[in-house]
Amino acid sequence: MAIIDILTSVALAASSTMTASISPQETSIPTFRPFGVAQDASPSALGCKPIQGIEPGATGQYACTSLPDGNDLFDQYVLAYVRGMGICNVVAVSRYIDDDQRGTTTRQVYHEAATLLATEFGPADEKGDHVVTAKFGKDGMFRDAVIAQERQVFEQWDNLSGKFQNAQSASVTISGSEDWGLAVYSIFRFAHNDACLSNLEQQTGLSGDE
Repeated sequence: MAIIDILTSVALAASSTMTASISPQETSIPTFRPFGVAQDASPSALGCKPIQGIEPGATGQYACTSLPDGNDLFDQYVLAYVRGMGICNVVAVSRYIDDDQRGTTTRQVYHEAATLLATEFGPADEKGDHVVTAKFGKDGMFRDAVIAQERQVFEQWDNLSGKFQNAQSASVTISGSEDWGLAVYSIFRFAHNDACLSNLEQQTGLSGDE
């Protein structure tokens, strides 16, 4: 299955002066653990299986049907992992829906997923409903537009490092295929996501959007 990280995350550029001690404010920030997954966790230890035929523990993508704090809204979780760096991100994928042209059921699942993220992170920093070609802007063509990548619906939460240790960003979007239908993807990126995905590509040939 192609795992599509559609949204480009904002890089964290802030740097701080090193001090001899960690302030109480810093220690009070909770650790980022989407679905109970720690950044330094082993995908294999979580019960996830390699996708591309790699050996367990090797750099690559791993899929699993459950996680320690998983949610019934999602059928599958995909972890991008680089040995020595840890987990780059966690992608939660809903069931694929053979939906009507308006995407009625998928939109409801999307709303539920977006509400989950808003409950945890607060209001989204960005919301989008972008149409590439005008004719695909009609709601009666929603399903076809998403599958053709002519319409992109998303919400994004940036700069989560102020709320969680080791966090970069999160987003929710809709993707689909002619064979499978539509699905909702929720993407949770750890702080080193960009460098991690670059390393993943160098080692495996996979890019961040595969």
